Amino acid sequence: MVSNEDSITALVSYIERNMKKGYKIEGLRWALINQKHSKSEIDKAIKIVEARTPSVKKEDERKEEIREATREQLIEPEEKRGFWSRLLG
Repeated sequence: MVSNEDSITALVSYIERNMKKGYKIEGLRWALINQKHSKSEIDKAIKIVEARTPSVKKEDERKEEIREATREQLIEPEEKRGFWSRLLG
């Protein structure tokens, strides 16, 4: 029988190997969930990988900053114009 530590070690190896191929953490997370691995083991393995490779966490933080900036741009209110000025240009 495979122990919990062996399982997590195998997941860490799987994640690191596939990240070198260019896959992203979230995609790998869903692939492992679809392969019926437990979410807690996946989360532990991802935390180990993030601790070993700090660039992974920085990349996720940059993506979140981009999302927030995009949201702010989308939320900016437009100048309100009256009916006639919209109709006549």
